[in-house]
Amino acid sequence: MAINQNKKFSKGVSIIEILIIAVILTVALSSVLGLVAFSLKTSTAIKETVQANNLAQEAIEAVKNFRDGTDWPTNGIGALTTGVAYFSQKSADNPPKWQMSPGEEETASFKRKIVFDKVSRDYGSKNIETNYNPANDDQNSRKITATISWKNKKIEVITYLTNWK
Repeated sequence: MAINQNKKFSKGVSIIEILIIAVILTVALSSVLGLVAFSLKTSTAIKETVQANNLAQEAIEAVKNFRDGTDWPTNGIGALTTGVAYFSQKSADNPPKWQMSPGEEETASFKRKIVFDKVSRDYGSKNIETNYNPANDDQNSRKITATISWKNKKIEVITYLTNWK
């Protein structure tokens, strides 16, 4: 008779066991879905940052091309107003040339601007001074800051260019 009693208790799966398995599966799946959602947000943020960096580098390259195709003091970087936002655009010439226009450019979900600032150099070392000093103004150098902003983020790329001609 002892064998029949053991069979009586081992028949089927109880509702409590099914509920425990359901809870375990729900917790596991929600964790996996949370990880997938986090991965998608991260990949989107990385994609936007890479795109912003590319836009900033493109702006710097456009400024270099503009410098090389103009005369620094008359129609080039030396003639631009410092501290004002510009954006680069191609002219209607054939072949087109880069030109600087006042304002800010909007591309897709990004805003891009280029700001030119005066540079001063220490006369002894010829190094660029951290803070601009009008007494040591270098008319043949400019600090270029390309700023890309989107949503609540911002990237700045800073470089210095000289009148090499």
